[in-house]
Amino acid sequence: MTEDFLQYVWQFQQFDKSNLLSKENHNLSILKVGQKNFDAGPDFSNARIMFDGVEWAGQVEIHCNSSEWINHKHQSDLSYDNVILHVVWNHNEVIRRVNGSIVPTLELKNIVFEDTLNNYRNLVLNKKDIPCDTFFKEFSEISKLSMLDKALANRLERKANEINAILIKNKQDWEETSYQILARNFGFKLNSEVFLRLAEVLPLKIIKKHQGNLFQIEALCFGQAGFLNDSVDDYSKKLEAEYNYLANKYGLQSLSISKHQWKYLRTRPSNFPSIRLHQFASIINNSRSFFLDFVLNAQKENIIKLLQILPSKYWQTHYDFDKKSKVLLKGIGISSIENVIINTTVSLLAAYSFSTGLPEYFERAIEILGKLKPEKNTITEKWENLGLKIKSSFDSQAVIEQYNEFCTKKRCMECSLGSSILKSISNRNY
Repeated sequence: MTEDFLQYVWQFQQFDKSNLLSKENHNLSILKVGQKNFDAGPDFSNARIMFDGVEWAGQVEIHCNSSEWINHKHQSDLSYDNVILHVVWNHNEVIRRVNGSIVPTLELKNIVFEDTLNNYRNLVLNKKDIPCDTFFKEFSEISKLSMLDKALANRLERKANEINAILIKNKQDWEETSYQILARNFGFKLNSEVFLRLAEVLPLKIIKKHQGNLFQIEALCFGQAGFLNDSVDDYSKKLEAEYNYLANKYGLQSLSISKHQWKYLRTRPSNFPSIRLHQFASIINNSRSFFLDFVLNAQKENIIKLLQILPSKYWQTHYDFDKKSKVLLKGIGISSIENVIINTTVSLLAAYSFSTGLPEYFERAIEILGKLKPEKNTITEKWENLGLKIKSSFDSQAVIEQYNEFCTKKRCMECSLGSSILKSISNRNY
């Protein structure tokens, strides 16, 4: 049994309300269930309950076992003193407010509709990746669109919160934060964390002093990334000498990252960390301002142009130091560029919108997603096999979020599709 399910049961009144009695033998009539609270405090506010013919107004708190009230220390929290009803699956302890008065308790375990309980068990306890897959074709297109909208909004808000934590760490410096987010996403999934670490130990203010000199920016990037501690060819030795000079000048510590932290597993040579570091250095060299390019003036076409940089002469023929490529290496592929746009620009736009309260930046994030081709992976394939049409990155980002954050975590109670399945009515209209 989960608290999410009990909140659903209370919110949609999926239990027998005839002859309701509290565990203290008060006759109950529910006049208003209240509004669900998504912040700290009791689960529902502004509820109205009739106790033995007397109307009470206040809050409702929900737990699986009534003893959780004590486990969560609500008995000493004044914000719970206005709770007029404690709704639980199992009543195993008398609960009192801070002032010592008993909180009336409604136990649900014997009054929840049988269909609702069975549907919940079939939905949440099954082992399928997408719990509602057998029902999916029955849902209306409007319901599916609603699911996508909510999932995408959840994804952008979650990513915005992650960026806000980095922004706070950077003392509200949007330029430095944009630089670090681009670095993290330039590592893609395999090297995202070590790329972020590189940006943290190589401040943008130092790099900007060498704008226009790609060789020096490369030296700083490769040196701080731990690639120049054991140079193997003429080019890397020149970079090492330049890095040693710059590191001494700026007091940089090359030992904060070592080369073995970079992952190469199942990666094509064109995606090796060494290639990505050169590409990243080239973008740093050509970008006037990450905040302007990726947020304030963000446009899909301009970002693509910024990221479509041809490699230098050395990196056209090498995929790592002293390792020549059999083919002439080109710039970043369009699918990789679109991946960077989705995870950098779109996320930064959402974060900036939430931070400033300016909705136009959130709208631009949605607009950009709508212009990008959908991602293709095992998750999007699962949804397409269910008949869902994935037309753009708006849709693919939404289904990825839905799958990772709701379906696999069995958060069916928070999904409009999942909650509709639980309604105990014979003719369901999805």
